[in-house]
Amino acid sequence: MRRVMHGDPSMTPPGVAEGPLRRVEGRLSLEDAARFHGHLGPFLALGFRAGEAALKELGEDDPAELKATVSCPPARPYTCFIDGVQCSTRCTLGKGNIEVRGGGELRLRVEGRSGRVVELRVRGEALRRAEGGDLDWVLSARLDELFELVERKRG
Repeated sequence: MRRVMHGDPSMTPPGVAEGPLRRVEGRLSLEDAARFHGHLGPFLALGFRAGEAALKELGEDDPAELKATVSCPPARPYTCFIDGVQCSTRCTLGKGNIEVRGGGELRLRVEGRSGRVVELRVRGEALRRAEGGDLDWVLSARLDELFELVERKRG
């Protein structure tokens, strides 16, 4: 018997049964994200804050019910944004509920179970500050200084 406990059933190979999963409650901190990523830099922090902002705007935070799409240039340090998003939203490559697309700007789109969608774009000034290594500014800036709300749809 094939049992799939999360994600898309087509992602589980035939004959592989995922055992019962133990749900872990709680969120990761920025410190946890830095530990996962290996260091704390401005792009990790920017991704972490984008994920937090999107979840707050969405009003949902169950990672089993979310789908995230990240657009970013396919090079470091921009891709560090992805790890920040994974840690704050708990949408991960391993669970298959995050998609990464190449692009010229940093964007995060999160869709909830209800069909609600939130999309954030990193503002030009925030990108310049992150490129300049200004971690303190990224950590202390207001969300509206960091991100533009590009899309908000109700389910």
